[in-house]
Amino acid sequence: MQLRDPDLLVRYMENADFSQARLARYAERSRQFIHMLINGQRRTCEEGVARRIEEALRVLPGTLFVEHKSPTKKRSGSKRKTAA
Repeated sequence: MQLRDPDLLVRYMENADFSQARLARYAERSRQFIHMLINGQRRTCEEGVARRIEEALRVLPGTLFVEHKSPTKKRSGSKRKTAA
């Protein structure tokens, strides 16, 4: 899952009175992990972690995180034809 906007995460944390450490405990991650999300050093996480963060901050699913699609993933069925 990809974080939409680090600033939005910070605002929801402030509104819910969550410290980085408290959110980390709820998300079952380290405080450093949350710090990296907030500072833009990290933009992605597992779906379960994203769900726990949104649940902790009492926001609807998809408010803070969206499905992350890898730009390097190759599409199947796009094989090149070679001349014989």
